[in-house]
Amino acid sequence: MLKRVEARQVRTGMFVEAIEGAWHDPFLSKRRFLLRREIDAQKLRKNGMTGVIINTSRGLDIDGLPGGNIEIDTKAARETIQKSMQVLESIFGRLQHGDGISVDQVAPVISSVSKSIDQSPTVFLSVTRLKSKDEATFLHSISVSALMILFSRHLGLDETTVQMLGTAGLLHDVGKLEIPLEILNKEGPLDEDEIKMIRDHPEKGHAILSRQEGISEIVLDVCLNHHERIDGKGYPRKLSEAQVSLHARIAAICDVYDAITSVRPYRAPWSASQALKWMLGNEGHFDRRLLKKFALCLSIAAVT
Repeated sequence: MLKRVEARQVRTGMFVEAIEGAWHDPFLSKRRFLLRREIDAQKLRKNGMTGVIINTSRGLDIDGLPGGNIEIDTKAARETIQKSMQVLESIFGRLQHGDGISVDQVAPVISSVSKSIDQSPTVFLSVTRLKSKDEATFLHSISVSALMILFSRHLGLDETTVQMLGTAGLLHDVGKLEIPLEILNKEGPLDEDEIKMIRDHPEKGHAILSRQEGISEIVLDVCLNHHERIDGKGYPRKLSEAQVSLHARIAAICDVYDAITSVRPYRAPWSASQALKWMLGNEGHFDRRLLKKFALCLSIAAVT
């Protein structure tokens, strides 16, 4: 539904169809777009616009709520996720049986996830939060991939790196294929042997991916190091701050954020604000400068 709003009513999350009045930003004036950056919203509010035409079926209304066609967006996101899960399940199945995979087999999933997260990050990430026991591994991988694409674009990384980070998110937990499901889905506390088994998954995953065709160093790095910490207390190698790459730092943030904000059968999820507050207060775990940028990224995408 198209609606005219006053320039002063413009906010991030709205989908802009047209701008009334003189508008001197050549990048924004020639296209329809989802208003993601507060800096662009401020430009529209302050530059003497007479009005803005928004599409409430593709973004937020003036009350801050999605418009009437949000179910269509949800359906599209669910279809993308379902197809991506089928491809990912096939890929993981091949790896589990000792067969090889290539980056080309992963590419269609990354393309679909990348397009969906760019069009509607709020809807896409909301759908991936609903994880059953059977779907948890695949949905977590898809969600982490989406978050890494979203965040790396926010950071201004080049698109080749963005796609590699999306692939890394998709494959970062591949080492969990060698962990029994009863341990992965255990509702109570893990014993020492089970904890060791869980903490072995980055090295197991790295070994699996190292044997595959055309896997980039970024993907291998993220797989091996996404549980390393800035204070050197991570695993599997207890790397120092200087040894943890930007790619692994991004992955650590996205991995934990998705894990604690997801709906699981045995625990309630944290809200985005609760998760970010805990992560910012967890001294030494994450790169705090990067984590603050991640919080801003989510705020702009209206995920919270």
